[in-house]
Amino acid sequence: MARLETLPALAERAPVAHGAIIEGDWWLAWSYDPGLLILAGLMVACYLRGLRRWPVRTHSHPWWRTALFLAGMATLVLAVESPIDRLGEHHFTLHMVQHELLMMVAVPLILLGAPTTPMLRGLPRWLRDALVRPVAASPAAHRVGRVLTHPAVGISAISVVMWFWHLAPGWYERALLDARIHELEHASFLGAGMLFWWNVIDPHPLRSRIPHLARIFYVFAGAVPKDALAATIVFSEGMLYPSYLTAAPIFPLTWQQDQALGGLIMWIGGDAVHVIAVIAIFLVWYRRMRIEDDAAEAIPSLEPR
Repeated sequence: MARLETLPALAERAPVAHGAIIEGDWWLAWSYDPGLLILAGLMVACYLRGLRRWPVRTHSHPWWRTALFLAGMATLVLAVESPIDRLGEHHFTLHMVQHELLMMVAVPLILLGAPTTPMLRGLPRWLRDALVRPVAASPAAHRVGRVLTHPAVGISAISVVMWFWHLAPGWYERALLDARIHELEHASFLGAGMLFWWNVIDPHPLRSRIPHLARIFYVFAGAVPKDALAATIVFSEGMLYPSYLTAAPIFPLTWQQDQALGGLIMWIGGDAVHVIAVIAIFLVWYRRMRIEDDAAEAIPSLEPR
């Protein structure tokens, strides 16, 4: 079994990003970022507090939404705090697993949890009065919100972020070596993921401006740039990320295998989530059509017999 203390090449640069590599087996290499853990804890506490302070509900909030929100937050924390994060310094493949968990799993689950109303109700009253209400009443904030939630912005944001961090010269390496840039990378993934999935999921009570069935085409359009990037990585004949040449591998993979496998995870993993999203969109649309048809049939005809 490979052990982290046998990897001097990476241990020399690890203090820049994450602190000294701990001794022991790789599954013990957890990261402990107090800032992230405190923020995640506050978000969960605010969400649950908001549910308790929401006795009379104008729209339903079933238990499964709470479960999905908590699963999304857990996925986010595990992607950044678990050994996946540290192993990403040794293997491009594990770094891609982390990115997919953040953008393609954590973000959709959080949005499916419909966090808007619980989070707002869970905030302290002084914060709602001082910040949320003025922003909500501001015409400028509404204009900015409409721009940010435009479908073209969602597709552009996730595409630009992915291409920039993976192919812009030097930036992938900087994210590996500098903790602050690495955190910026993760924040950009989460932000772009929110802008993209917002138009697919409808985080109640907010609504996407895309007609429901048309979201299938939106999902496919968002997948194309990501698939093109993944194909570029998979079929590249050269080394795209030189840091992995100096990082001793944990698992028995050559850099060519590691790079290709990471690209395949981006490609196949992302497409799998897109396919699930398309199926879900169709099923929700079909269910709504059936409900509308049943309601129409239940209305007595007003035509004379």
